[in-house]
Amino acid sequence: MKVVYLLTLFIFALFNIACINNDDTTNTETPSSSYEINQTLPAWSEGYLDIHFINAARGECCFYILPDGTTLLVDAGEIVDSNITVPQRPNAFIRPYRVYANYIKHFLPKGKNTIDYCAPSHFHIDHIGSKDAVTESAPVGYRKSGLLSLFDVIPYNHILDRAYPTYAEDDVTPPLSGELSEDWAKFVTWGVKEGKFTAERFTPGKEQIVLVNNADKYSDFSIFNICANGFVWGKNSEGKQTLLGSKQKNGGNSSSCGFHITYGKFDYIACGDLTSSPQNLVAHYFRDFIGDGNLEAFKCHHHLASNSWGSQMQNCNFNPRVVLNHCFTSNKPDVEKLSYILPRITSFFATNIHSDIIANPEVETNRLMDKITAYNGHIVLRVAPDGNQFYVYLLDDSNFNFNIKSIHGPYKSK
Repeated sequence: MKVVYLLTLFIFALFNIACINNDDTTNTETPSSSYEINQTLPAWSEGYLDIHFINAARGECCFYILPDGTTLLVDAGEIVDSNITVPQRPNAFIRPYRVYANYIKHFLPKGKNTIDYCAPSHFHIDHIGSKDAVTESAPVGYRKSGLLSLFDVIPYNHILDRAYPTYAEDDVTPPLSGELSEDWAKFVTWGVKEGKFTAERFTPGKEQIVLVNNADKYSDFSIFNICANGFVWGKNSEGKQTLLGSKQKNGGNSSSCGFHITYGKFDYIACGDLTSSPQNLVAHYFRDFIGDGNLEAFKCHHHLASNSWGSQMQNCNFNPRVVLNHCFTSNKPDVEKLSYILPRITSFFATNIHSDIIANPEVETNRLMDKITAYNGHIVLRVAPDGNQFYVYLLDDSNFNFNIKSIHGPYKSK
C-alpha cells in the first residue's frame, strides 16, 4: 500500500508540473494555492491590475480593472461569420456582445454594475460593431451592435474617443471610418445630452483615464495617452516633449488611440490597430520614455498583420518581453512577423490561431507553434500590487466558467 501511495503522489506531482508553465526561470513559485488549472480564475483583488483579452473570436474586446477597482473598456467588436475566421466562441448562437457582457459581469469588482471608462481605439467593425450584426435600432436612430449594444447591458460612465464632440473632419481630425461610426456619433451625442454619461476627446499627451476610487493610494499608477488621429506624443529634435506627426488622410487604423500604462516598474502599451507613420513614432516614444528591455507587455498593433511591426520598431530595438495578440482570421498573425518576433521576446499569447496558419509550411519548418506560449482562449494578465511581478493566464472560452487552462509566470518587472 505504501508503494502505491508514493507512486500516486509522484504521478500527481508530474501532472502539476506539466500543467503549470513557469516562463521566468528566476522564480518558479505558483501564484497561490487558489490558482489551479481547471478551476475558475479568482476574482480581482484590491491593489492588482488586471488586463483581460476577451475572446468571442469576432472582434477585439479588452477590459481593464485598475488597482483601486476603476474599470476601463477598450473596444467590443462584433463582426459576422465569414470563411476566414476561426470558430466563434463559445458558439455561434451567442452574440459576441453578450459574450463580452457575461465575461465583464463575472469579473467586475464587487458592488459595481457600470464601467467607469469606455475608450474605443477606433471605429472599425471589429472594434465597435458592424451593420451585418445589427438586429435592432435605438429610438433615437443609432443601430446597435458591439459597443452600442453592450451599453444596454453594462452602462458606461465616461467615454473617450478620437472625434468627440464634433465627429467631423477638421485640421487635426481625419474623417470617420467604419460601418457604424456615424451610429457611434449619434449614440454618444444622445448619451451626453440625456445625462447617460459624460464624454471628451482622447488627447495624446494627457492623463484622462484616472483612478476614481482611491487615486492617492496608488500614486505609482498612471495611464498616459500616447497617440490619436495620427499624432503621437514624443520628443522633437531639440529634446522637447510635444505632439509629433500629422493628421491622417485615413480615419481608420493609423488614427487609432493608444496609451501607456505604468504601475511601479511595470510598463504596458496598447494602441489599437495602429499602422503607418504613427506606428513608427510610437517606437520612438518607447525609445525615449521606456528604454530598451523595460517594456513588460505589449498588445500587438492590428492583430499582428503584415503592417503591424514597422521598420522603426525594429530600428529602436522594440522588444517587449510579453506580447499579447487579439486575432481571429486566417492571415493574422502574419507568419513573417511571427518569425521575426518570437526569437526576440520571452512569451507570445494569442486569443486564436487559425488552422491555416498552423498548417503553413514556414510555421511547420521553423516550429513556430512550439515558440508560441499559449493560444485559443481568453487571456488575462494580472499584475501584483506595486507592479513588481505579473502572471498571464489562458482561460477556457468554451463556456462561461472561466476556468484556467494554463498559468505562465511569474514575470519580474524591470
